[in-house]
Parts: sequence; structure tokens; C-alpha cells
Amino acid sequence: MYNKGLFADWVPKPLMMVLLIVFLLPVLVVSGIYTGNLSYIVSSLGTQNEWIVFANYAGVVGMGVSLPIIFRYKLRFHTKYLMVRTLLFMALANFMIATTDSNIVIVSSAFFIGFLKMFALIELIMPMMFIIAPDGNRPRFYAIFYPSAIVFPQLVGYLMTRYGFNTYWQNSNFLMAIIMLFLAALAIVFMHNQRYDKKVSRKGIDWTGMFLFTIVFLALAYVIAFAKQQNYFRSDNIIFAFGVMIFGSILYVINQRLKDDPFVNFNFFKNYSVIHGSVMLLMLGFFLAGSSLQSKITIGILGFDTLMDNSFNLWMIPGLLLAIFYSMKWLVKEKSLKIYILTGFSALLFYYIFMYFLVSPGLSYEKLIVPNIIRGFGMAVLFIGIWLYALGNLPPDSMLGAAAVLIIVRTMIGPGLWSIAFNYIDGIWKLEVLTNLVGKIDASAYSQQKAMGLYRIINLDALMISTKRIYGLLIMVGASVLIYVSLLSFEGLNTRRLVLLKKRLKGKSVKGYIRDVEIQDEETMKEEVKAASAVAV
Repeated sequence: MYNKGLFADWVPKPLMMVLLIVFLLPVLVVSGIYTGNLSYIVSSLGTQNEWIVFANYAGVVGMGVSLPIIFRYKLRFHTKYLMVRTLLFMALANFMIATTDSNIVIVSSAFFIGFLKMFALIELIMPMMFIIAPDGNRPRFYAIFYPSAIVFPQLVGYLMTRYGFNTYWQNSNFLMAIIMLFLAALAIVFMHNQRYDKKVSRKGIDWTGMFLFTIVFLALAYVIAFAKQQNYFRSDNIIFAFGVMIFGSILYVINQRLKDDPFVNFNFFKNYSVIHGSVMLLMLGFFLAGSSLQSKITIGILGFDTLMDNSFNLWMIPGLLLAIFYSMKWLVKEKSLKIYILTGFSALLFYYIFMYFLVSPGLSYEKLIVPNIIRGFGMAVLFIGIWLYALGNLPPDSMLGAAAVLIIVRTMIGPGLWSIAFNYIDGIWKLEVLTNLVGKIDASAYSQQKAMGLYRIINLDALMISTKRIYGLLIMVGASVLIYVSLLSFEGLNTRRLVLLKKRLKGKSVKGYIRDVEIQDEETMKEEVKAASAVAV
């Protein structure tokens, strides 16, 4: 007997609703690394900042690796079996991070938390879809759930930072481990022990491809995290990691050609929407990477601590809520997706225009509130719009593979590569400005105390000028992105329409060329896969 629900039949429906929320919220926010605590982790462990960034990226790779096999495991095991073990292993991984001083253990545990997180999410998303949109109105689900899935992690991320600031950073992971154990106990009591659908074997999984996929993207994560610290390609470690990435990619291509059902079939990159969706995700990464410049201003110039700097994430929440109402009005009425995405990019562009003119020694906390509200709105709109566009025309069997790659592009490759570029440019421009400012100063004319005070002022001026120049670069490139999206065809090349148009122009009959096919089951499966994969973003 199959059960597509989550809880046992004896559980009252009002209690089911409460339990679903109780399970969903912690699973949405569980992570190996809470980035607000990053500076505390580095100082406590006496390690390099890049190792913790690498661990954070490893969690993203873990989510990407799990997506292609997630439905096979969902159909292979009972719901309770899968949920209980997933929650227990996530609790163990959080406990390991909180009790170790080994960088390798932290990176490995973060990877497995990201990997396991998706198995729990897939069980929770399906019931949530039918609660938010019982009539099958998918745009309503996208408009409500996706921004909400950003709001809660933003809020909890700040609370975790505050908790770590007031106590110890390890307590955030201990707390999450306890919550996972509590959820596992709830799962044992309230969840049913039946299958979702017909049992599927694990024999079809391409384990070799899965291993190569993991190695390639972890090597790329290492390059992105350590490039600046290792002085780019002057480091043997970076060259070795880059070589692993290239060699692994070649082996993966060979493996894909030899297997009938490869782990991820990259042929989806022949799809028009996937190609341009990937480009837009890279451009979104460009905008997200530029957001780190705000921390340079608030911490480096204004002298805010990490907790106050993270509080700006809370001011993104009104923008996220605004995105929910805007998305419901726009997507539910099936208006132009191009205009919707242009709205998101325009919001981020306005954020950078604000920041360009606000950068000054007189900048205050209050002046940054409105820009961050705009940033939250633009981010939520683009997360929804680009994801719908990129996966909209893919068949279900290709969708999870594409999502596995696109989540890594969106979360790691885009922001990571652009951060490397910004840091490199910022280093050159800051040195240039600093040289121009101090080039004509006679240090011997000042006492040591005055000279150090003067150096501090000049260093802050150099930081402001170089940051402002990068904001100007962001604005110019952002305008180019708007032009690119404006010229993009969001329907792609439809050869069937070209054939019909040609026949109509020649006065020929189109009888037999127009057909209506009932594909309700396929469309339902497609929307479920799209929803499940998009949650990872």
C-alpha cells in the first residue's frame, strides 16, 4: 500500500499542519557553517578563513550531488526510514563540527549535511505544495514558498550569529544537533512507514559518475576559496586542484559516453532556456558577490561589529515579503516572465546605484536600510524568475540533473568567481589609490604617532575610493545585463511554429500539424521535480 502523505493516518489533520511546519523550518535552515559565525570560528580554531569558506561551498556541492538520486531514494525506502536516518546523520555531522578542530572534518561534515538536507526537504516539499496550492496553482506556490524559504534562513542566520556572539560559535551547531534529534524522535512517532510509490532499485545509479562529479566540483570549490590566499596560479596547490578539475571533467565526459544512464547528462545544455538561464545565474552571482562590498564599508569604514553587520540581512526581509505579494500578482496572472526578471535585475541595479552615492565617511546605519530592502526584493524575484525560466522547458528526467548543476552555478560558481575578480581588482585599485595619496607626503615631517594616524585616514580614503570604483563597475555591467535580458527570447526557437507559419503564408492546410495531447501526469511530475529542486536555491 502506498501513501503519498508524510504522517500516519491516525494523526489529526490540524496536527499534521503544525508538524509539517515544525519539520520544515529547521530543515530549511540546517547547515554545517553559519556564515555569520565565520570570524568567530576562524579566531577560535586558529585556522585560515578560506577553510571555512571551503566548507560552506562543500555544503553547496553536497546539495548538488544529492539531487540526481533523490527521487530514486525516495521511491526505494519507506518515508520514516529515510527521514529518521537523515535527521540522525545531520545531528551527528553538526556535533562533529562543534567538537573538532580539524579543517578536513569540518569540510566533510558540511558536505554531508548539504547532501542529506535535500533528502529531508524532498519529503517535506510535496505536502507543502498541496497545502499552499491545493488547486494546482503552481505560480501561487512559487510566489509564496520561495521567498519564505529565504526569509527564515535570513532570520535564523542572524539569530545564530547573535547566539554565537553571546556564547560560543559551537553552541549554534550543538543547538541544531539537538533540534535534529528532536525531529528524529517526532518522525518515529508521527510519520507513516509506507512507500511513496512503487519500489525502485538503486542499481541504475551511476556511482562512478557521482564520484567524478563530486571530485570536480570540490576541486573547483577549493580553487574559488583559496585562490586569493594562495596567490592564484602561483601556488602549486591551486595548480593541482585545477588539474584535478580538468582531468576529472575529461573522465566524466568519457564516463557519460559509456553509460546509458549517466549520473548527470549534460546534454541539457543544448536547451536554449538552460543556456541563457545559466548565464543569468552567473550574472546574479555577479550581483550577489558585489553585496560583500557592503561589509567592507560597514566593518572597515564605519567600524561595525559582525553582529551589527549581519543585522542588515534582517532589513532584507521586508523586501522579501514585498516580493511575495508582487510574485502572486504577477505570476498567478501569467504575465511576462521577461518583465518579471527585468524587475529583479533592475532592483539590484538600483541597490548598487544607492550604494555608489552613499559611500562616504558620513554614512550611517539608517541610510543603508532602504537599499537592503531593495536588495532583498530583487534577490527573491530573481531566485524565482530565473529558476522557472531555466527549468521550464526541460523534461522531468533531465530536470534534477540540470538543477544539480545550476544550484552550484548559482550559489558557488557565480558569486565565487566574481568575488575572486572583485578582490583582485580591488587589490590593484586600492594600491593605486594609496600610492597616489601618499606619494607626495614627507613622512619625516611628522612624528611617528601622527604619521600612523595619517596612514589610517589615508587607508580608509583608499578603501572608500576603490570600493566606489567597483560600485561604478557593477552599475555599468548591471546595465549591460538589463540590455542582454531585454534582447533575450524567453520562448526560445519554436521550429513547430515556424513550420505552421510557413504553411499558412503559402495558403496550405495545417491539418494534422496541430494536436492536443493530454499530459497531465507528466506535467504534474514535472512541477513536483521543479519545486523540489528549486528549494535547494
